Amino acid sequence: MVHNTTISYLGQAYALLVGILIMPFYLGHLGAEVYGLIGFYAVLQAWLQLLDVGMSPSLVREIAHHQGCPQSQRLSGWLLRSFELIFLPLALLCVLGVWLASPWIASQWLNAQHLPAQTLAHCVALMGLLVAFRLYATLYKSGLQGLELHAWLNSANVIIATLRYFGGLALVAWVSKDAIVFFEFQVAVALIEALVFAGKAWRRLPAPQLLSGFNWTLVKPVLPFAASISLSSVLWILLTQLDKVLLSAALTLKDYGYFSLVALVSTGIVMLINPLVQTLLPRMTTLMAEGREADMQRLYLSAHRFVATFIMPLSAVVAVHGSALIYAWSGDHQAAQWVAPILFWYALGSGILSLSGFQFYLQYAHGNVRLHLWYSLISALITVPVLALAVHLQGAQGAAIAWFVLRLVAFALWPAFVHHRLAPGIHGQWLHDVLRITLMSALGLALTLPLVRALTGENRLQTFFALALCGLITLLLVAGSYRPLLQRVLLIFNRMSTQR
Repeated sequence: MVHNTTISYLGQAYALLVGILIMPFYLGHLGAEVYGLIGFYAVLQAWLQLLDVGMSPSLVREIAHHQGCPQSQRLSGWLLRSFELIFLPLALLCVLGVWLASPWIASQWLNAQHLPAQTLAHCVALMGLLVAFRLYATLYKSGLQGLELHAWLNSANVIIATLRYFGGLALVAWVSKDAIVFFEFQVAVALIEALVFAGKAWRRLPAPQLLSGFNWTLVKPVLPFAASISLSSVLWILLTQLDKVLLSAALTLKDYGYFSLVALVSTGIVMLINPLVQTLLPRMTTLMAEGREADMQRLYLSAHRFVATFIMPLSAVVAVHGSALIYAWSGDHQAAQWVAPILFWYALGSGILSLSGFQFYLQYAHGNVRLHLWYSLISALITVPVLALAVHLQGAQGAAIAWFVLRLVAFALWPAFVHHRLAPGIHGQWLHDVLRITLMSALGLALTLPLVRALTGENRLQTFFALALCGLITLLLVAGSYRPLLQRVLLIFNRMSTQR
């Protein structure tokens, strides 16, 4: 588990950090409006990934669940082929639908001041192709994830991320700053990505025959779980992406470009846990299948404690020092001033959202996500009108505050209920970890505030150093407050001193 998680973090941390570091250069070379268009693509991709209809996460679970079966490779390969055939009309629907809607989106939805409507429409149409290729790439990645091929997966992700971001930067810096050319390049990279993962998946999960078709017998048992995941995904996207959709119409494309910086940072905080999740879910599922529920619960608590130890100090530092971070990152004072008050609420909410996912992971391991569906449905019924009203009255600032408050209220109420139903007895330890880490994060920020104020300024490198030092001190305080870890460290130092 630790080995696979470490590999996943090395690969995905690279992809995530490269994306975050390169994006400000896109802002500088392409301008705020085209950057806003890139942000709109991220929202469109999140919504159109719903065409997955729960198949990819279901494939992970099925392959992990049948790893010990003698016929697992044959059955898994045929299941993958069946899902490929299901995805074909969905991908074609995605491409055709986005192409038909692109003129209306360009002229009626996006509030561009300088980009021509024809250019906008062409770029939006290319986004449909991008999403279709990445839809298939996600399916193949899921099959390989179920086999726990994390080393290969992350090596491939590093190569693709390098091509996507550094290749895109070279394109806009030295070849063309045309938005259409940029999105055409991204389509080409997405096609390469899909083919690379497809080739590996076909070798490790081959269908029984070259022309093997759809197998209803294999697909039918998966459908109830896939339907639950699909409905849960619809509600999850609604909860996490509705604000971005509403703001894409309410803001000018330039301001939406600045808001895309907020979305990138806050999404990055949430995505930091993805490598752990990719190794955690198959392992928790396997432990439950082996009847080792107590071990699964210990793993659940340990993983949550590990994530909270890193995520809560990080989100707190980003929230409190958002203006300094955005300036050091982009070199744009105007962007930093626009972003800072909005990023404060989104960073804190993203930290809470990262930890809230663990209640879903517990239900996933049990193979029953009915509780999560009810939670998501009720949350959606509350979130939609609240966010719509907040955006209408206060724009981006209103959306940020409303989004944070909704996440905080849900986090205060929901975990206790899920723990009581599925893992009685663990909530006390879970709550103790959350309160301890929250208090120590606040203490770390308070202690380092004079240091950050003294070191931040026009020197961007020095500002980065100050923020990194603030984060490191806060992290050490949080980690040191966990008694078993502190005892181990003290024991190591005692042994070293004794040997001397």
